[in-house]
Amino acid sequence: MRLKTLIGFVLPSVVAMILLIALPLVGVIGLSLWNSYTKTEMVRVEQSTPTGTIIRTQPRPVMDETGKPVKVWEFYGLKNFLSVLDVDGMERAFTADRRLNPVTGAPQSWAERAGGVWGDIANLPFWGALSFTLIYTAITTPLVLIFGFLIALGVHAVVRPLKGPLIFASLLPFVITPVVGALSIKWLFLDNAVITVMLQSLGFGKIYFLQNAFTTGFLVILYGLWHVVPFAFIVLYAGLQTVPQDAVEAAVVDGASRWQSVRYVIMPHLAPLFSFITLIHIMDAYRVFEPILVFSAGQGASSLQYLTYYLLNGEQNFHKASAAALLTVVGILLLLIPLILRTWRQHREGA
Repeated sequence: MRLKTLIGFVLPSVVAMILLIALPLVGVIGLSLWNSYTKTEMVRVEQSTPTGTIIRTQPRPVMDETGKPVKVWEFYGLKNFLSVLDVDGMERAFTADRRLNPVTGAPQSWAERAGGVWGDIANLPFWGALSFTLIYTAITTPLVLIFGFLIALGVHAVVRPLKGPLIFASLLPFVITPVVGALSIKWLFLDNAVITVMLQSLGFGKIYFLQNAFTTGFLVILYGLWHVVPFAFIVLYAGLQTVPQDAVEAAVVDGASRWQSVRYVIMPHLAPLFSFITLIHIMDAYRVFEPILVFSAGQGASSLQYLTYYLLNGEQNFHKASAAALLTVVGILLLLIPLILRTWRQHREGA
């Protein structure tokens, strides 16, 4: 391919990446290193009341010559990052006196002390969000691969007239908008919804799924599987169409069972697709947000993306929100580096 033709193909993508990714990322980095506030001054206010005049002082924004509030910018360096990480809270968690049980007064074991430290750390906003994000990623990633592969094998094995309807039905959860999908799961598990009433009629008692941290986290994970498994299914199903049938037939002739054919012929052929799905899902799972927001999970099942949203809209501190967003990006890179290195080694060995 001529250089001019190559540039014609690549240039639009490069320009789009610079405008939509690189420049916003530079802006977020800049915001995370600074702090800004509106400059104020204390003014004397007199208020007439039936009993007399009340004089008090209150803050008022300082206006510039154009009538706009004066904005003050200060270079913060890493202070926003340290604030998000709550370094002081971490220090308190590790330095707290845990020799005696605060309730019984008995000496605490090593396990009790470690549990106390972890409990204090998990109560900190960032570390609590990080712990659930990692748990969500660790649980959903293998299950997405397993269920997606099993569904792909099942659809691949059925007769041709049934494949179209099955593919359509399997892809529906992935096609539905994430917020709508999360709402559909939430409505099934409300206090008087179908699933809750059904479990109660079976003798499990009244379960308040959205009022308990464990069950709320379970619903978030359930939604993640329901929504993402179709993506793994369609990718692996497409890969199954490329498996060389002569290799499968040769394995059967040599006495291989159905499982052995899958294990030693089909799965090695689909290994690059498994790596691709894992790569995409880790990036997506580490940014889980919609179900956290829809379920109003709060601290019971928070996430790093939800923490960024709260800092931006709840505290209205876009500097700390920028720092939290960058920490999320760093976390994704740390999780992806081992997988990328492994894929690169396999590529070199294959070459």
